[in-house]
Amino acid sequence: MKVFTLLISTAILFLQSCSNSPEVKNENGDGNTSLSIRSLNIALKPNKNVQAQRADEKSLGQALEKVIGIPVNITTPNNKTIIEAGLANKTIDVGYVSSSDAISFADNKVAEVLVAGQHESVDPEGNNYKGPYYFSVWLTLKDRSYESIADLKGKKIAFSSRTSTSGYLIPCWDLIKKGIIPEGGSLENFFGEDNIFFGSGYVSAVEQVLEGKAEAAAVSYYVYEKDKHLELAQREKLKVIQRQGPVASHTFCARMSLSSEDRKIIKDALIQIVEDKPELSQSLFGGTLTSVNATEHLKAPRDAKLKVSTLKD
Repeated sequence: MKVFTLLISTAILFLQSCSNSPEVKNENGDGNTSLSIRSLNIALKPNKNVQAQRADEKSLGQALEKVIGIPVNITTPNNKTIIEAGLANKTIDVGYVSSSDAISFADNKVAEVLVAGQHESVDPEGNNYKGPYYFSVWLTLKDRSYESIADLKGKKIAFSSRTSTSGYLIPCWDLIKKGIIPEGGSLENFFGEDNIFFGSGYVSAVEQVLEGKAEAAAVSYYVYEKDKHLELAQREKLKVIQRQGPVASHTFCARMSLSSEDRKIIKDALIQIVEDKPELSQSLFGGTLTSVNATEHLKAPRDAKLKVSTLKD
C-alpha cells in the first residue's frame, strides 16, 4: 500500500511539473521544446506609416504565436531608452533596435544580439552586396552638380537626427576617416555656422532638401531606394551623391535575464518567420534576418561612436 501511494504521489508531481512550462510548437503543432515565459513581449521602433506597421505587427505576432505556442505582444516605444528600461525590468523580452542602441544594451549588460537584418543594395564602389549591413547616403536634388560630400563645404546640410546611426553617426565617421573633419574638430568648421540641421527622422531631413532649405541630407539607402518613407514623386527629384559605411544593420536583442534556451528558441523562431513570410520581413525589416557574431557586428559602430564623440558641437 505504501509503495502504491508513493507511485501515485510521484505521478502527480510529474504531471504538475509538465504543466508548469508552456510548450513551443512548430507550424504542425508539435510541442517539442519549452519556453520559461508565458508570453513574449517584443518592442519595435515605429515607422512613418504607423497604420501599415500595425498590420505588419499583427501578422508577425500571429506567425510567431504559431511557432512558439505562447501569446506574443508587440509595442512600438518612441525611443531606445524606453526599450532598454523594459529589457532591464523584464517587461520587454526582445527589442528590434539600431546597432548603436545594441551597443548600449550590451555595455549595460541588459540584452544581447540574437539576429541582425540582412540587406541587398550597392556599396560605395558600385558593387552589389548582400550582408548584415547597409550604407548611409547623402541625397541632393537631381539638378545639383555635387559629386561628393567634399563639394558641400560652406553649404547647408541636414542630418536625420542627432541619434541616427545612418543619418548622423556614420556620415560623421566618414568625414573624419576622409580627413574632411579632424577628430576633435567641429562640423561647423566645414559646413559653416548655422548651416547644420538636425531633424526628427529621415523624412524631416529629406524635406529640407526638397524644400530648398538644405543642399544635402544624410539618410539610410533604403529611404531613397524603397517606397517605405518617401513618395515616388519625391524620390524622382533626388539623387545619391555619396555612400558611406558600412552601417551594421538593425538587430533583435533579447534581455540577458532570459535563459540561453529561451533565447535560442526565440532566435530560431524569428529566422523561421522571415523564411516563411519574406514579404512581411521586407516590410518590417527591409530584408531578411541572419545570425551574426555580436562582437564583430558591433565593431564598426563602436569605432564610429568613439571617434564621433570627440566632435565639438
